[in-house]
Amino acid sequence: MSARNRTRVGALILAGILAALLLVAFASNTCPVETNAQPCPGAARNLVIGVGLASTAVGLLVAPFAFLGEVMARRRIVYRGAWGRAGRRGTLAGLMVATLSGLRLGDALSVPIALFVLILAGVVEWFFARNDR
Repeated sequence: MSARNRTRVGALILAGILAALLLVAFASNTCPVETNAQPCPGAARNLVIGVGLASTAVGLLVAPFAFLGEVMARRRIVYRGAWGRAGRRGTLAGLMVATLSGLRLGDALSVPIALFVLILAGVVEWFFARNDR
């Protein structure tokens, strides 16, 4: 593994931590819902921004660890397409967080639906992994 790959991994981890810190700062300073006691005109916008920040943070944190996991599984050799596969896995993780959050906010999330989303992401990754060979 080269210094360039180490730099990429470190930069993605730092970007993911920064996104998580932004999420915590944003969530602690904004109102998520409008109540009778506390009117909040931008509640829907705040929820969308919060879900976006959460899915971005998860995607940025999953990608470098997926890359490192693949490198370790292949005896510390970086093969062509390793960053693409890691990026795809990070994107899938971020999309899963966004989907589950959206379903939860819409009061449509249940255990079978959550398992379906998880299995669907696994099937998508399995199909892509079969075509990578």
